[in-house]
Amino acid sequence: MSSSDWLTAVSDAEEAADLTARLVSFRSYPGEESEVQRTIAAWLEDAGLKPAFQPTEGDRPNVIAAVENGAGPTLLLNGHVDTVLAASGWSSDPWQAHRDGDRLYGLGAYDMKGGVAAAMLAARALAQRPGLWRGTLLFTTVVDEEAYSIGARALVESRISADYCVVTEPAWRAPWLGAVGKVLVRGEVYGKAAHGSWPSAGINAAVEAARLVARLDELRPATHPRMTATQCLLALHGGNEQYVITVPERATFTINRHIVPGETGETVLAEMRALAEGLNSPARFAFTIDPPYYPSWEIAPDHPFVQRFAAAYQAELGHAPEFSYAAGVADSNYFAADLGIPTVVFGPDGDGAHQCDEWVSVPSIGGTVRVLLRLALDVLQ
Repeated sequence: MSSSDWLTAVSDAEEAADLTARLVSFRSYPGEESEVQRTIAAWLEDAGLKPAFQPTEGDRPNVIAAVENGAGPTLLLNGHVDTVLAASGWSSDPWQAHRDGDRLYGLGAYDMKGGVAAAMLAARALAQRPGLWRGTLLFTTVVDEEAYSIGARALVESRISADYCVVTEPAWRAPWLGAVGKVLVRGEVYGKAAHGSWPSAGINAAVEAARLVARLDELRPATHPRMTATQCLLALHGGNEQYVITVPERATFTINRHIVPGETGETVLAEMRALAEGLNSPARFAFTIDPPYYPSWEIAPDHPFVQRFAAAYQAELGHAPEFSYAAGVADSNYFAADLGIPTVVFGPDGDGAHQCDEWVSVPSIGGTVRVLLRLALDVLQ
């Protein structure tokens, strides 16, 4: 069988669609990923791999399968199995995938069970043809990406090691070479209670919190040629829920900061402390970082791994990729930034992530398999 025939055979569109539909059939909200993870592990075992479960929080393990094939580099393929909550307005059952031409509709079909299916098929194909490559293929599916990324953080804490990584998030038309990070700042303001009829006897924490929030625009997030740093006030609370004539002695606020390379959680906290000090407030301010925290990351377009990925992409799609940089965060932030693994994000085409009537392009699932295999056969030598 020629390499072209082999690539076509192992990326059959109908099998890819059926596998994606099977994964969609499991409701896998964050905290409910156990059943789909066990199904993936069983499929891998039937395919001749030896999957293992990595515990996280509760009965929701990661799945890890290593295919070791002699000395050589390691390629990590990663995807997450959880989905966001189903939005209102679906025209069909979100967990009963249905086909309309080249589109497969279902919750998580695009983000990102189509990408998980592609990685599963690529892992099986490589395991069945060890004579074509050498090194280690590492396949992982993780939980909780849509919430706190406890699955990816478990991999990081175990110091999982690889030379290269592809996260099969939906990035067909513009694969990612980087992404902003995320810092969730919690501010606490401590004032002094007093009778509300004599406010001058107290220190109003709600007012002091509002003074700081009103000056947030004075902070100038760092600039970057390919990514944009942003900040957004998510919540501001002060006073008591129950009606009481008391000067609020405590207030809290939450600010979401998207950071670019060069910024860290500590630099963001330093900016917040400086802003508070500039108020000359009688209240006391304290700042902490709430989970989830994501470092920003990027890989150079001329990095050898990127160039080899670009060659695999062009061989499949007929043109060079137009790379992009994500305005949001994903598990790739941890693999690239915390573990230092050269990483590219690439997966099937589609639309409707986090919306009703989400769909994935069936041909692009097979196309993703072929790109992954071309890349693997190039780097695993």
